[in-house]
Amino acid sequence: MTNLLKTTATTNILIVDDTPDNLRLLAKMLESQGYTVRKSLNGRMALQAVHRDPPDLILLDITMPGMNGYEICQQLKSSEATASIPIIFISALDRIDDKVRAFEMGAQDYIIKPFQELEVLIRVKNQLLIQQQRQQLIEQNQRLAQEIQERLKAEAEVKRLSLTDELTGLYNRRGFFLLAEQQLKIAQRTQTSCCILFADLDGLKQINDSLGHDVGDRAIVDAAQLLKHTFRDADIVARLGGDEFVVLIPVYSDNSKNFHARIQTSLDCFNQQSALQSASKSDRPYQLSISVGVQFCAPNHESSLDALLVQADKLMYDQKRLKHQMSHPSV
Repeated sequence: MTNLLKTTATTNILIVDDTPDNLRLLAKMLESQGYTVRKSLNGRMALQAVHRDPPDLILLDITMPGMNGYEICQQLKSSEATASIPIIFISALDRIDDKVRAFEMGAQDYIIKPFQELEVLIRVKNQLLIQQQRQQLIEQNQRLAQEIQERLKAEAEVKRLSLTDELTGLYNRRGFFLLAEQQLKIAQRTQTSCCILFADLDGLKQINDSLGHDVGDRAIVDAAQLLKHTFRDADIVARLGGDEFVVLIPVYSDNSKNFHARIQTSLDCFNQQSALQSASKSDRPYQLSISVGVQFCAPNHESSLDALLVQADKLMYDQKRLKHQMSHPSV
């Protein structure tokens, strides 16, 4: 019953013929089956009718004054908006050349006049069924393509979330080890140098104890953004957990003092801005301090990533200890 409704009551058919008797006869036949029928006596009227309200099917005469059926068909098939509308030629021309030309123009079927009612109805029904199936296939493919895109997007999001730290948006431990292991293999294969930088946010415990963990989390995020903007896009910046960060700098030959200076410059800039805003804003009532250890990897190094991290971590604690001694000389 559903298919019948789709091919009759909701179906719009345009008949184009310069003979009023043919129009009336064809219209009566199709309307008796429940189709909605529109009529045009010439090509100009037909093209206007199609563009104003595209029909589901067109029955088209060939021999007409002004613009013949071939020309109408050619115009319709050359437009993306109307190319998919099925066309059935109904003509007294019965030579094979006429039929071949009609199909070359893009027609879907060809009926010879004088036509038989049953033949017209069957051919109309078949073309409407083919068109309906074609539309269903297009919609199915569109839904499938959309589902694939949504699934790929979801999978990419899952992968991104599994490799990134939820609080800071940096790579997490898993993401860092995955990317850093690949980069170390490339460095070993290409005999290029790189380095591991281990960074730790100073005084986070005091911030948490005195200002609360929400403010502590904000300090961690600020430190993460500071490190991210201090280094290049090609550098792998990650949060290992808590207040610990790590950076892998590929293909780099400078010394560790350069990294310390760059980070300190970024810290000074951040702390100056925080001090200026402290009078009007209370969301950053702290000054950032970061201890850093830098471990270089020679072009012919064979150290594992874990070993490099351990050494960089040790160097970071050496700096942290030195800072503490300088701030507490009596200790």
